[in-house]
Amino acid sequence: MAKQRADAAVARAVAGISSSSVRAICGGLVAATGLAGILVPVVRLFGVPGGISGPVIGALVPALFGLVVLASGLWLGSSSLEGAFAVAVVVWWFLGTAFGGFAALGLVGYQIAAGVNVADAAIVLCGMASIGGVGGLLVGRYDARSQRRREELERERERLADEREKLALLNRIVRHDIGNDLQIISGMSGHLENYVDTEGTEYLDRVQRTTEEAIQLTEQVRAFVASLGENDSSELRRISLQRMLETQIENTREVYREATVSLEGEIPDVAVHADELLSPVFHNLLSNAVEHNDRDHPLVEVAVERDDETVTISVADDGPGIPPTERERIQNIEDGPDARNGSGLGLYIVGMLVDRYDGTVSVDDREPRGTVVTVELPIADGE
Repeated sequence: MAKQRADAAVARAVAGISSSSVRAICGGLVAATGLAGILVPVVRLFGVPGGISGPVIGALVPALFGLVVLASGLWLGSSSLEGAFAVAVVVWWFLGTAFGGFAALGLVGYQIAAGVNVADAAIVLCGMASIGGVGGLLVGRYDARSQRRREELERERERLADEREKLALLNRIVRHDIGNDLQIISGMSGHLENYVDTEGTEYLDRVQRTTEEAIQLTEQVRAFVASLGENDSSELRRISLQRMLETQIENTREVYREATVSLEGEIPDVAVHADELLSPVFHNLLSNAVEHNDRDHPLVEVAVERDDETVTISVADDGPGIPPTERERIQNIEDGPDARNGSGLGLYIVGMLVDRYDGTVSVDDREPRGTVVTVELPIADGE
């Protein structure tokens, strides 16, 4: 918490100064200190009498660390760091340098007090200060990167929160405003059946069918928005597959009376980890099997099988098949639906929701004609 307050204070302090100016000042300060860390050992080297090996080695190491500090200062001045981050690097460098300097003073003082002959206290002080400065620069660079990453994550979080609010608004508009208006149109068109003559029946049927399709589309949009905005697996719970699938089969039979929707065998009484959005999965599979069928009386067959860990639901039809582009889209949900004409929206929602439930979707041809879409879901623990 104290570190965050310090970072905020630094950001406010340099808010009125351009980042390039801050970087130039910070880099110049570090580079100047690094240059001093090189010059002091070199100058002291020529002033220290004695053998060559001792003074040269004793001055070379501090000078090398001074060179590292100089290079770091030049890097800092030419970097792309924001002003506050550059200051943070300098603060860490200063702390490291101060720590190294105080350690050197303590060491030299202890040696003097113990009667040990100190060859050159200035070189020791300069060398340890440079070493501490290098350590501080490394920590500062890591801290600056961490701060930048935190800011990027915060901006991304705010952007996602804004997008989620927009999705929620879109969901409300579609469900309440447009959805309610469509329900009114559907209800009123039902009352018109007694007032329309034989010649107008065809047009009334078309209005009712189009209205029903629009209502289904609003439900698809609701499921799509919900699957984007509510992607927390912790919200999933045990859902009865039998109850959910039987309801959707009955609804499909009621809406599409010209179609034959049959169930092979029985639906196992098992539970899966899902939520209320599991219903649109089966709704889209069943309705697509009928709506995209080119026969007057479509045939849809549903089969369910289970093993120890998974349950498999297959929806087979006798239609013209699913285009290859839409097959790829249901298995590669990151590509999204076709933005040009909305093609494959229902299957895209199926793929997204099944992926949310840690399941898989596959599409195969059916002989002699048609398509089989297979959804495999993991059985909830305890079944």
